[in-house]
Formats: sequence, C-alpha cells, structure tokens
Amino acid sequence: MKLRTTVAVLGVAVLAVGCSTPKDGTPTPSAPSTQSLPYGGAPKVENPLPDDVLSGDPCQALTPQQLTSQLGSAVPGKPDTSPVRACDWTSPGTHGFIGLSFFDKNNDGLSNVYVNVRPQMKRFEVLKPIQGFPAVAYSTQPGPNSQTCDVNVGVTDRLSFAVEVTPGSSKFGTVDPCPLAADVANDVLTTLKQKAGR
Repeated sequence: MKLRTTVAVLGVAVLAVGCSTPKDGTPTPSAPSTQSLPYGGAPKVENPLPDDVLSGDPCQALTPQQLTSQLGSAVPGKPDTSPVRACDWTSPGTHGFIGLSFFDKNNDGLSNVYVNVRPQMKRFEVLKPIQGFPAVAYSTQPGPNSQTCDVNVGVTDRLSFAVEVTPGSSKFGTVDPCPLAADVANDVLTTLKQKAGR
C-alpha cells in the first residue's frame, strides 16, 4: 500500500467518524465513536506537541541538509493537497523517495492507524518512541526487504504525521526501508519540536 493509499484509508476513516473493520481497503462507517483516546491498542502521547504544530507546509519539514543525508541531494519537494496536505521528494539520481503527510485535523491519531490500517498490513511493528513520541511502522509486504515502508508518529492523541520511504535503486529490495522511514520521521520531529519551541 503506497502512502497515498494509506492516507486515503485514514481520510475516509476520519470522514466516517466511527469505523468498523475495513473491507477491501475501505473502512466502513459505524455509529459515531464515543470512546476516549487512545483506543484500539494505540499508546497515549504523554507529552504532546501543540495542536497547530502540523499547520505549516510539509515541504518545509525537512531541511536541505536532512534531504541530502537521506536522498543524496537537496531535491525540491512536490506539494500535494489530496486528500491531506503532503509533500514528496524523489532523487533524480537514485530514484529514492520520501513522502510526508500531515494529519492535522482531528483524526484520532495512532488510534485510527491501529484500527483501520493495521488489519490491512502484512507487516506492522510498534517502534521505540521517536524523541518520546509513539510510532508504528507498516507495509503491505512482509519481511525486512519490503520495497517501501510507512512510519506514522502520534504528536497528540488526535494528530499524527506519516512518512513513507522507498530506498534508492542501489538499495531497493535489499535494505529494510522501515529504519530509513524512522530516521526521516526523527528529522521531521526535530523540525516540529523547534517550531513548538522545544
């Protein structure tokens, strides 16, 4: 599942307010949720960032230095606003890819991921907190050599961001993309924490 597909699943889940188990990749609506956050096995965000931390441009969330470290060059980001605000970076030399999406509306954060994305994944791993924030990695492909991996980080109990990484051509299919995605998520968190004055 590409990040944009995952984003669409999460977006539909948000619009439905309450969702039952997804079928064929589409969450089905249920009665509006009255449960408190977090739910579905998702961890609580113990030291949340301000609600407006994801209000900026996702393309500004990675510095040229960070992009050079991750992709080999500081390539410009390509903004995307459908279905959520996002930015994509692709290295012209290696074809390595980074996608970043901000779930800056009340979308139930990682609880939404645990309930609506987890059942569709062949790989779903709870990561060690990244700079103190809970995170999960997932892919529709099993094993460490999946072609792409998404990492979703909860910045509050309701808000999260997602990073997708596809390794460059020399690493494609031989390097686990999930640690790479976690590294990018760490860089994004550094930017967001600076924005929040931390």
